[in-house]
Amino acid sequence: MSDEFTQFKLTYADRPVGRLAILTMDNGEDHRKPNVFGQQALESLSDALDELEGASDVKGLMLTGKPFIFAVGADLKSFTGMSTDEAREGGRRGHEAFARLQELPFPTLAAINGACMGGGLEIALHCDARTLSTGAQAVAFPEVFLSIFPAWGGTQLAPRIVGAKDAVETIVNNALNNNKVMSPKEAFERGFADRFIDSATFLDDSFALLERLVSGVESIERDVDPTEGLDEALGNARAMADGKTNGATRAPYLALELIEFAARGGNLDEGRQREQDGLAELLPARQAQASIYAFELTQQRAKKQPWKPDARPRRIRKAAIIGSGLMGAQLGLLHLQRLEVPLVMKDIDEGVLQRAREHIEGELDKRVGKGRLHEGKARFLKQLVTYTTSYDDVAGADWVLEAVLERMELKQDIFADLEQVLDAEAVVATNTSSLSIGEMASKMANPERVVGFHFFNPVAVLPLVEVIKPEGVSDEAMATAFDVAKQLKKTAVQCADAPAFIVNRLMLRFNGEATKALRAGNGFQEIDRAIQRLGLPMGPFVLFGLVGLKVAYHTAQTLVEAFPDRFEIDENFRLMGESDLPSIYDWSKGGEVHPQIRDHLVVDEDATPWTEQQIQRAALDGVADEARRMLDEGVVADARDIDTAMLLGAGYPFFNGGICKYLDQVGISEELFGRPLVTEADGARD
Repeated sequence: MSDEFTQFKLTYADRPVGRLAILTMDNGEDHRKPNVFGQQALESLSDALDELEGASDVKGLMLTGKPFIFAVGADLKSFTGMSTDEAREGGRRGHEAFARLQELPFPTLAAINGACMGGGLEIALHCDARTLSTGAQAVAFPEVFLSIFPAWGGTQLAPRIVGAKDAVETIVNNALNNNKVMSPKEAFERGFADRFIDSATFLDDSFALLERLVSGVESIERDVDPTEGLDEALGNARAMADGKTNGATRAPYLALELIEFAARGGNLDEGRQREQDGLAELLPARQAQASIYAFELTQQRAKKQPWKPDARPRRIRKAAIIGSGLMGAQLGLLHLQRLEVPLVMKDIDEGVLQRAREHIEGELDKRVGKGRLHEGKARFLKQLVTYTTSYDDVAGADWVLEAVLERMELKQDIFADLEQVLDAEAVVATNTSSLSIGEMASKMANPERVVGFHFFNPVAVLPLVEVIKPEGVSDEAMATAFDVAKQLKKTAVQCADAPAFIVNRLMLRFNGEATKALRAGNGFQEIDRAIQRLGLPMGPFVLFGLVGLKVAYHTAQTLVEAFPDRFEIDENFRLMGESDLPSIYDWSKGGEVHPQIRDHLVVDEDATPWTEQQIQRAALDGVADEARRMLDEGVVADARDIDTAMLLGAGYPFFNGGICKYLDQVGISEELFGRPLVTEADGARD
């Protein structure tokens, strides 16, 4: 029977140097449920400290975690709806308990045996010394990613222990860089641990080090100047925060202020008070509450695949990619690396196949060069691939993914050809970005085998796959699609077979409304800046260039045909979509608009340029209307699916929580519809 919370369990060992305490953090679960700190955990720590403070015979303490896990910080579930007073009190309780650990009258050592993040790293920093296992996997401060900051001493102790430069890098820059974590080796090299010990003998060697520290045979020496490189690190980090968040969340800036205070010699007690004040400001705010919601969606709910039917997926012993162009080559590489089964790359053009081969083998060689792949494994993977112009080589495949041009007749012809060589149960998937899956499969003898499986570009970076469920599809085909997504280490979100599915439909409505400002006389950069100031990673015109002007134009055409009442292609969008330009901006000339577009732009007579707020509101009203329609039409199960897709497929920041959560938080949903888009009833569906 498992414990309901993380407990701090004390045991003792009598050694020649005296009695040593071992304090183990353990929630009674296996490694799949990490140790986290809630109120009960802090009370358990306080009880253990009461015992240690009253034990006159204890000469040293080793703090460690259960197998594979040290601790991963605060219990995020407790943060939802937290008030200012509750946030400040939570900060105070953590500081009080960790400070008592720091003040114990004997040597303390944190033996970081596994994953160590957030509050787990903070409690380790309160010990006199730290050892780190080679098998610890991940060490990080993820708080700024969640629009808070390490508020249990992290911003105050890290600069003192590792120096300002590494404190800024790990607390702010890594969090802004898609929540990057440190490998154990990197964490050791940055100074977060004093000894780096092989996992096979980690606990024994760590305990032996504690004995030597207690006896005085060994000591830990650190020579850290907290101010070294401080100004440069702060400047670079503030510039990064501006670029990543456009000032839409205060968390990275406040974290930098706190780090600077500590690095310049600020009083530790005052620094702790400042952390409590900062937590009271940030945790109840919209951005942190949205981040907690987004974390639960993407890291917990989606990984459970609540949409997957209760059916046995087909085992994939051979896979095939039909269409080996830029997208197909990326998909082939991903399937090869993750599935490690025979793979067929099929195309009608030998030149395209050759370029696909160069891409796949070149990427494998790069991984070998970086030490991420053994040379023998790379050779093995290369030998699994067949590059062919013949459908005969596709025979025997269990999973086939089509990735050719967005032309319905072409895809239907390909599906007909596939049925000639595949068995009746083989699953056929399409990477179409907007076309009807049902129409695509309508001429097949076994249309129930066909699913939509839409990736986002670049495939290696964006984690989302939209799994499209056409009418009549079999449970086995859908279960196989979800299973393949999991094997590919992608997050799958289900949607109905509706035009442009989730992300592209919403993004075209959102960006389409914003681009109408061109006719009012607003400039491209001006519109992009207005949208970015909502906290988004890029404006519509940069995005159009990233996905490809023709791809965006084709998707818009699909939506105009399906929903002519609210989607349109005006003269300016047609000008962009029908050009042969790679993007709207000419990046070789500093990002100026290509003359072919700029010089032929249509502006309405007597137009008045929109304000930044008008541009933003037009885009938000449009996407709010489209999201509501998608919910009413049953395109997704509920608003959480829309938000998950926008977070993982469109790069929406966690501090906006996706689009539906944002619209609810800023009051637009209530204003337009009289109700929120994300409802309390949504959770009951899982």
